[in-house]
Amino acid sequence: MRMGADGWRLRGWLVAELRQARGISQKVLAKAVGCSRSAVAMWESKNQRPSPGHLLRLARSLDVSPLDLVELLDVDCTLRILRRFLGLTQAQVAQTLKVAVSTYCDVETGRQALPDRWVPILKALFNTDEHTVRNSAPFKKPTKR
Repeated sequence: MRMGADGWRLRGWLVAELRQARGISQKVLAKAVGCSRSAVAMWESKNQRPSPGHLLRLARSLDVSPLDLVELLDVDCTLRILRRFLGLTQAQVAQTLKVAVSTYCDVETGRQALPDRWVPILKALFNTDEHTVRNSAPFKKPTKR
C-alpha cells in the first residue's frame, strides 16, 4: 500500500461504497476520472493513491470533498497538505485570499501567523472546519538571539 511522503492514504473502501451507492460501475467512474478501470479497482482494493488531479476528479465524480476520501497518517495536517488535496497552487489560494503569493507562502510555511480574517475563507475553500484550519498553520515564533 503506497502511503507517500505527504502522510495520507486513500480510503479505498469508501470509494467503492460511494460508487456502488450511486450505481456507477468502475468502468464509468474511470471514464469520468480519466483513468483506467484497473486503476479504480486498485484504488478500491489496494488503497493505491491516485495523482492529485485524479483525486480531485474522483471526489467531484462522487460528489464529496477530496478530504473525505483520504486518511491522514501524520499527526499534523498542514495547509500545504490541505491545499494539495484540492489540487490547488499557492497562487490560487493567495488569489482567493486576495493577498500576494509570498504572503500566503509565509503563512503556509510557518514564517507568519495565520490571520484571523483568512480562517473563514480557508474553511470554505478547503471544505473543512475552523479547528482544522487553525491547527494546520503552525506559526514558528522567532527565537531571540
